[in-house]
Amino acid sequence: MKVWNNKFILGITGNMASGKSTVAKIFETLGASRISADEIAHIFTNKNSPVEAELISILGKNAQREDGSFDRKKIAEIVFNSPESLHKLNELLHPLIRKKTLEEFEKISSGIIAWEAPLLFEANGEVLCDKVLTVTMDFDKSLKKVRERDNISEEEFKKRLSKQMNIKEKLKRSDFIIENNFSLIELNRECEKIYNSIISLQDKS
Repeated sequence: MKVWNNKFILGITGNMASGKSTVAKIFETLGASRISADEIAHIFTNKNSPVEAELISILGKNAQREDGSFDRKKIAEIVFNSPESLHKLNELLHPLIRKKTLEEFEKISSGIIAWEAPLLFEANGEVLCDKVLTVTMDFDKSLKKVRERDNISEEEFKKRLSKQMNIKEKLKRSDFIIENNFSLIELNRECEKIYNSIISLQDKS
């Protein structure tokens, strides 16, 4: 094992709206433990956030709802139009998310951990992984999906993509690749192949 005794950390990343969460959940159904960086991030943007004051300082009061929680769509609007705000937000949240992720890793005694992290490479998270899986989807399909999900324009979608590492670079750094352009049945089949190859790697270690 590269990093953790009795555990195999599979980092799952990819381009925006490529199906990373679906892939992580499929791995969970196959027997892996699932950890989501986005779900951990919610801890710090929900009501009674432990870093509420810092977030308001970076984002302003407008990013906060009446109940005290932070509006993630509003946050995205602010940071994707302000490189300085994005940098400050990442500086604040990345160490907190990483610390909490490590705590979650420690709670799991053994087996495969499917760690979904959209900014895995950008946050240097690959150093924690035994292997990395990148999920990719054709631009038009991703755009359609994100328009339906987030109601944003093509221009806004491209702007957000530009803030992330180029997908070609992510693919070059990956051990496994899934092209999520086909049916859910095919996606399940691809995940199962990778899951079984990891089991084989574990058996040999």
